[in-house]
Amino acid sequence: MANSRIAEGMTPEHLTKFFDENSVSTEAWELVRHRVVTEYAFKVGDVPGIVLFLEVNSADEASDILNGLPAVQRGLLTFDLDPLGKTMRF
Repeated sequence: MANSRIAEGMTPEHLTKFFDENSVSTEAWELVRHRVVTEYAFKVGDVPGIVLFLEVNSADEASDILNGLPAVQRGLLTFDLDPLGKTMRF
């Protein structure tokens, strides 16, 4: 699981402006389309951002993928990785 937070020195307004102007990147949609990102959710409240559930083989692979996202490359978001086991549906 990759849990984003606004990068140091950025504000929620910077993030909102970026997504208003750029929408969701082609790179991000390709990850969804190829089932690398299996689930995602936009965070609301005091700590805006996104949570991504990734199907990858290692934390290094997850880091490489996340570092390729435009919002990360532009210094707007950072991600904390929390490895998970299988997810269950009720």
